[in-house]
Amino acid sequence: MHGPHKNIGPCVPAPDSGTTKESTLNPISHNAILRTFRRSAFALMLAAAPVAVLSVGAPSAWGQASASTDAAGTVTDATGAKVPGATIHLINNGTKAERTTKSNGSGDWSIPNLPPANYSIRVEKDGFKTSVIPSLDVQIGQTANGSVTLAVGGTNETVEVSTLPPQLQTQEATVGQVIDQKQINDLPLNGRNVLQLATLAPGVSPPQSGQQGGSAAQTGTASSSRNLYITVDGGRGNSTNYVLDGTYVRSVRFNNMSLLPNTDTLQEFNLLRSTFSTEYGQGQAVVSMVTKSGTNSIHGSGYLFARNGIFDARNYFQPASTGPKPDFHRWQFGGTFGGPIIKDHLFVFGGYEGQRSSKQNLYTALFPTQNELNGTWEANSSQALPGNNGGFAYNKANPAGFTVTNKVAQVLNPTYPVLNSDALTINGSSNYGLTLPFTDNYDSYTVRGDWNVTSKNSLFGRYANYNASQITPTATGSSTSNPLLGRNAVLGDTYLITNKIVNEVRIGWNEFYNITLGVLQSAGPNGNWASAEGLTNVTALTSPRQNGRASFGIASFGNVGDGSGDQGGHENVLSIGDSISDVLGKHTLKAGFQFQNRRLWQIADNNSRGAATFDNCTTATYNAGYTPTSPNDTGGGATGGNCAVGNKGYQLNGVWYLYNKFQNYARGMCTSGCNGNAGTTLGHYRDNTYGVFVSDIWTITPKLTANLGFRWEYNQPFHEQNGLEGSLDPTTHLVTFSKLPANIPQAYLNAGIIDTQHTYQPGIIQPFKKGFMPRVGLAYEMHPGTVVRAGYGIYFDNLNTNELQFTRYAAPLYFQQAFSNVTTNQLYPDPLTTTQIPSPFSIFPFNKQPLTQEWNASLQQDLGHGLLMELAYTGSNSHHMWKRYDQNMCQQYPFVVPANISVCTRANPKFGNGILTSSTLGAANFNGGSIKVEKRQSNGLYYLGSYQWSKNLDNISGEAGANDSSYATTTAFDHSYSNFDVRNRAVISGGYELPFGKGKEFLQGKVATAVLGGWSFQPAIQLRTGYPFNITGSGCSFASYNTCRAFLAPGRTIASSFKGSNRGISSWFDPTAYSQDPNTATVCAPGANCTGTASNGQAVAVNCTTSTSYCSATRPQPFLQGWVTRNTGRGPGTVSFDLSAIKNFKVYERFNMQFRVEAYNVINHGIFSNPSGAIATGTSVGKITGTSMDNRSLQFAIKGTF
Repeated sequence: MHGPHKNIGPCVPAPDSGTTKESTLNPISHNAILRTFRRSAFALMLAAAPVAVLSVGAPSAWGQASASTDAAGTVTDATGAKVPGATIHLINNGTKAERTTKSNGSGDWSIPNLPPANYSIRVEKDGFKTSVIPSLDVQIGQTANGSVTLAVGGTNETVEVSTLPPQLQTQEATVGQVIDQKQINDLPLNGRNVLQLATLAPGVSPPQSGQQGGSAAQTGTASSSRNLYITVDGGRGNSTNYVLDGTYVRSVRFNNMSLLPNTDTLQEFNLLRSTFSTEYGQGQAVVSMVTKSGTNSIHGSGYLFARNGIFDARNYFQPASTGPKPDFHRWQFGGTFGGPIIKDHLFVFGGYEGQRSSKQNLYTALFPTQNELNGTWEANSSQALPGNNGGFAYNKANPAGFTVTNKVAQVLNPTYPVLNSDALTINGSSNYGLTLPFTDNYDSYTVRGDWNVTSKNSLFGRYANYNASQITPTATGSSTSNPLLGRNAVLGDTYLITNKIVNEVRIGWNEFYNITLGVLQSAGPNGNWASAEGLTNVTALTSPRQNGRASFGIASFGNVGDGSGDQGGHENVLSIGDSISDVLGKHTLKAGFQFQNRRLWQIADNNSRGAATFDNCTTATYNAGYTPTSPNDTGGGATGGNCAVGNKGYQLNGVWYLYNKFQNYARGMCTSGCNGNAGTTLGHYRDNTYGVFVSDIWTITPKLTANLGFRWEYNQPFHEQNGLEGSLDPTTHLVTFSKLPANIPQAYLNAGIIDTQHTYQPGIIQPFKKGFMPRVGLAYEMHPGTVVRAGYGIYFDNLNTNELQFTRYAAPLYFQQAFSNVTTNQLYPDPLTTTQIPSPFSIFPFNKQPLTQEWNASLQQDLGHGLLMELAYTGSNSHHMWKRYDQNMCQQYPFVVPANISVCTRANPKFGNGILTSSTLGAANFNGGSIKVEKRQSNGLYYLGSYQWSKNLDNISGEAGANDSSYATTTAFDHSYSNFDVRNRAVISGGYELPFGKGKEFLQGKVATAVLGGWSFQPAIQLRTGYPFNITGSGCSFASYNTCRAFLAPGRTIASSFKGSNRGISSWFDPTAYSQDPNTATVCAPGANCTGTASNGQAVAVNCTTSTSYCSATRPQPFLQGWVTRNTGRGPGTVSFDLSAIKNFKVYERFNMQFRVEAYNVINHGIFSNPSGAIATGTSVGKITGTSMDNRSLQFAIKGTF
């Protein structure tokens, strides 16, 4: 049933919804609860360990284990005949753990659920020689081909197979890419961010800010936790799942990767793009990583990577004339160690990495002078005095007896820098600057243990910790801190019931903490800024975490406010699961179950410290024919204008003047943005998820294999455990709660906006229990060396719990107050007695689970000599994706100019604009074709090259992109190119070891070995076409959260705006092809009569002499949205060439030293960001003024391995 429950009175809370008053806990008790939860999680893991050891099919299960990591093959004789009954020994070369099976009647064999590692195979059969494959890589998420041809002879004779089986995937239809340990270690990774490895594969788009990782350290700006993501084959960044050792390392708040693994602790990295196993859920693509384990030999590494700004090229837009380069230092250091504790049985491995990064940046602002803060508009001010406004002017002189009476100003003014002039002396836009370091530091460590308990039972456990912090200074001296804590633990047990039946139990825990905090210079007078400023009813008065200076500022100037408020979350996820595999003839079956308990506290406060803007007073609007006698004249129907009617001006020497913005600041007349809040959005959420799956690798014939799978998934709606949630219901148009608050203001009840008769169920969103996900794939070996594959699957996605803030923005749970033209002594009134009706937020209760259908077809061809070519097509269609929009925007008329519209028609007239709504009306589709050539390492050479053409369309590219929603009621008009649509992309990476020196083909002497030996070079080259961008207008007033779309000028087309001989970074497109409105006139101000022809040829007449509904001094029809669709523009492409050069020195037999130089953007090519698309900004529209990646930079490293 849509809408709220038809129950009278409050709902009975669900058994697990909680009734405690946890929302009122102080930070100390809250942290104690989190510690208790973590300890309980570890206690549960330890308690479950004995059960895991003995498990042969426990009812608890694991649905996210490393999927389909198997080895399989066929045993034949020299004539090609199948050999049944052969004994296959599969031996882990590092730990000597062994698995054994026999070939079936068709000569086929399969060993499921293997830890990714390097193995050897020994095949024995009476009447044949023993065949040995000494090295076979079993890679994560794939089925390794261990086919063997036996020669006639005795089993005491051994034949070593020197030719490796083809890399063809004959057993599965999965489209993906494995990056092995050598690539991980040797390829240039700026910032050592492992997600850069995914960009080597086709189908992947990094965020628009540039190459994954390193963005914060390169640019010296804060990098959000959302940057730990990639987009795959048209999916959103938050639609990719991240798995480490079979347990999720994924934030439930943003669905980004929750920690950054140390690359030296990783054995393998696998990107699964399409038609992957049903063992994986909650995402349409998967990044699966496996950590290294200890072996029978002691091994490890130690390293230091260093970057220094003196070796970096200057930014394209910061030539030498702008001053010296910013001072930049980055140190990354660490090491690993692994080995046996008990040979062949118990192993340990661990690693640590730290980063210390600092970049000196010039932080600038335009601050008012001391006189201006005191209300005096100085003669040398850079702010020009406006002309006459309604017949009245402004004066630099203050009225007699004028003083600073604004209490907030009295408190804040001493914290401003002392300036004598507000002239724009720095960068042409600022008068004050501080050079301060942006710091980006982290410490990361991983510890893993593996225990071969018996020949049938093995255990492993791993703990990873990532603790990062970024500090971004400001010109005021205050700073913003962005801490990020990621912790992940997993305990796994594998038990061989028989040689063919394997049971696997996993228990996992993931913790993620990320919050944006203000780092205050001081706690303020008497320990609280808001109290000293005289503000009332703001959260900062009662919440120590929100203490800080109010953001009260003079228009066009910076202020010393300490930010809007703290925003972020802390989450814990406990996972328990089990899977069982069995080989039954031609079927390799696997089934399992998954359970997760997810808990989150989240805060998303705005204006917690108070905010206000002080601008020049403007005259009121009067009835036609009425002439005001002073700016303060209240007769003649006076309404509107900046400053309260009757309090707009003063008399000086017998002449009336309007108050200017400096005087308004000093006297405390807030003209706009007088915003504050009371209460808090802090919520404590929890849910459970359940998943079951079954999969079958069915060898129908020796040439044809089918992958059949089915998964069912249920994600319980997140609910606030104390019932503190509410939303504007789309059916009743009333604010409805899960638990009716006791403190509803009488004004709300009088206005009839609260549903007092019905309540929502906990979580508001209705449960979705139809999460059925069939997946099917076929692999057909047309002839030896050629495989054709195809697949189809359905994938459900998660809710980004960041959307849960919508359930807390419902007064009286959380009051957001917004005023204009009020004095500061009125800020802020008691929200329980105010008559103001704030616009609520809304999350639809009938939102559905996001769903993606994916399909693919591919052809793999073994080219011999370790070469593999793959042609692939991938496509997808996504429905019910998260989409925000303003449901109360003015009614729109796409591609029609209304003739007789005099008012803005809103869907819910009880409220103004700005009902931000979280819905699942998003949709997308993707089609892409790629070619890939991969060479397995031999003779010192390996490479991976790919090219992809693709097209990605959607009606919004992320749940937070409300400004991309042009038309609230017709989402089809938002359907256009996705934000991350990259039409063409090519990537080449690889490595080549020079054939010189001892043991090589050429120049084996000592001198040649010392100079030329041991060198290898690893390039990573990426080329792509540009990202889309919006071309926008301004001055529209039809919605609060929407970007103004532009119109095409008459006779112009979008294509014509991107043509011309003068096109370049200073003029990327022709802005004259676009207009602010559909008329030929650019402005139709009140009192004018405008006529013209719209771009569609329609004659238009806008008469502003009798009506002003569609008339404005800046935009003729402010309520009408433009017709140029979203993402019309296309930005510049990228040519990125990174290179690592490595010199290896053998110190002694088992100890090597390595010196390496890494160059990023080695050709020093300008990699530009998108241009400004705002046609109202005449000086910058169409111009490119920044880069998305740095110019050339160098990194040096020294590394020892043993």
